[in-house]
Amino acid sequence: MLSLRELQQQLAAGLLESTDQPVAQWIRADGIHPSARLAIYRNNLHAGFIKTLTLEFPIIRRLVGEDYFKKLSLDFLGRHPSRSGDLHHVGAAFPLFLSEQFAETEYFYLADVARLEWACQECLVAEDSESLDPQTLRGIPADAYGQLRFTLRPACRLLHSAFPVMRIWEVNQPNAAAEQIVDLRSGPDHLVLKRSSRVEFYRIPAGDFRLLTAFSEGYSLDSALEAVLAGDLQFDLGAALRRCIGLGVLAQVTPQ
Repeated sequence: MLSLRELQQQLAAGLLESTDQPVAQWIRADGIHPSARLAIYRNNLHAGFIKTLTLEFPIIRRLVGEDYFKKLSLDFLGRHPSRSGDLHHVGAAFPLFLSEQFAETEYFYLADVARLEWACQECLVAEDSESLDPQTLRGIPADAYGQLRFTLRPACRLLHSAFPVMRIWEVNQPNAAAEQIVDLRSGPDHLVLKRSSRVEFYRIPAGDFRLLTAFSEGYSLDSALEAVLAGDLQFDLGAALRRCIGLGVLAQVTPQ
């Protein structure tokens, strides 16, 4: 006799795979063949999963077409079944899945487009906070600046891609002009996303992106500056900070 856990594992496997065995033997017919019963639940699972991914990754669906998107969705479900009761989380691993699926192919850019779409989803459901008031810095002694730590607003995300993903996103919006061609060699993109009344994208300089990345990793201002200068000796910290504060993506500043 199977334990309840073993029976549940077999049922889950039967829903995710095309085979009905061995779980079918434990399903009562009661007027409907066990395989037919299982097929109903499997179909509902697949349909709900595909619908969720369609809502989370509409641009990927548009780029690859409806039929191939369904195939990708079911392949993804087989390799990354959801372990959460919240449907929002089912797409978290989809960019990684696409990067593995299209590695070393001309379609590798799709993974970065999916990363952008997932970043939007994360911004939409993240908690929010007020943006940093620049007046806060006035009361801090100049000799303490180097130890300051800036944090990003929770409803912000950073994304770097070798491809022009922001342009790909723009030309695939429902109201975009038809038949626009994007040169995949016109990247890279360094983007910051933030949620206000909606999710907004901003293309920022590479140095600003590295600075915000360092802040997000907990670097002090001195350490962040050192990391950025390692790749760009001409980096202007004052100008970059003014731009980042102006974008409203910083939440607060604290001493070490």
